[in-house]
Amino acid sequence: RLDEGAYVHGLFVEGACWGEADDRAHDYDCDGVKCSGVLCDSKPKELLPALPLIFVKAVIVQPSWDPSSVGYLRPEPSLYNCPVYTTTFRGPTFIFVATLRTTKP
Repeated sequence: RLDEGAYVHGLFVEGACWGEADDRAHDYDCDGVKCSGVLCDSKPKELLPALPLIFVKAVIVQPSWDPSSVGYLRPEPSLYNCPVYTTTFRGPTFIFVATLRTTKP
């Protein structure tokens, strides 16, 4: 059982994929939760690949983050600020910004 956060499944990503989860170089610890993998370029002919089980946790906004119309964006080159929607229709279905690790800024 987690003290904070939740594991979420059923998410898809458009124009990218979650890869290299088997490569131990991309393992990291997120407040005691072991995580792995990075956001990669999409594979040919894969329009909406499924993401693996994702650990989601609310965090306290830091002064170095940039305020925007969709929330606070983290200006770190190893993170991609990914908008999360309830459907593939953008707009009023926006929920939050997920910060996903990436090797390409």
